[in-house]
Amino acid sequence: MNQRLAQTAGRDVGEVFDAVLRSVERLSRTVVGLVREHGRPARRDLEPLRLEILGVLGGHAPLVTGTGYVAAPDVLADAPLWLEWWQAGDGPDPERLVVDLDPDSLGFYDYTDKPWYTVPARTGAANVHGPYVDFHGTDQYILTMSAPVLDEGRYLGITGADLYLRRVEKAVLPLLPPGAILLNSQGRVIISRSARHVTGALLRRLDIRAVERTGAPVEVEGGGVLAPCGELRLFLLTP
Repeated sequence: MNQRLAQTAGRDVGEVFDAVLRSVERLSRTVVGLVREHGRPARRDLEPLRLEILGVLGGHAPLVTGTGYVAAPDVLADAPLWLEWWQAGDGPDPERLVVDLDPDSLGFYDYTDKPWYTVPARTGAANVHGPYVDFHGTDQYILTMSAPVLDEGRYLGITGADLYLRRVEKAVLPLLPPGAILLNSQGRVIISRSARHVTGALLRRLDIRAVERTGAPVEVEGGGVLAPCGELRLFLLTP
């Protein structure tokens, strides 16, 4: 019974994230199409992508607070680095994220060493990074979902989405059984219905690799069941 409960809850939670992932992966396919059409596109050639990005932002509001494309170095003809990333702003209209991409500047934002960029580059698979504190100064916990943009093996960057944790909690907490904990692939707590575990805490001695190998729930030491959550590397621990 416990395994069936964990599997059902894991599937329900996974569907929340998988819906966003499907939109992010569609953005990846659009980027590939633009690169094939233009060879080495300029920033202005991303206009069709921009319209699709705004559609994703609106379609998944309020869960998704930012989304877009982050280019691998020298993919674009007129920008060595570039973020075509849009956020829900304070006003009624989305705003493009502007960061310092000048390598000679003290404020240079080198996204090429960020886990949400490097993990999809290394694995060729979608990833969820976090929870971590948003560097834009909101002091809120955030999750960043990212998917690789690949054209016949060539890495073009990532498409992704930012999700504020408080909004994820609102969507996911009702789906969690009492005492259940949503974890990332390192065993770090994302959301908890257990008073013993808080966001950011690290749970050790969990055989997450066994769940990834089998794709099925497994019993854990000390009691409980660990189950996969959808297509991403997210896991649900139920008592």
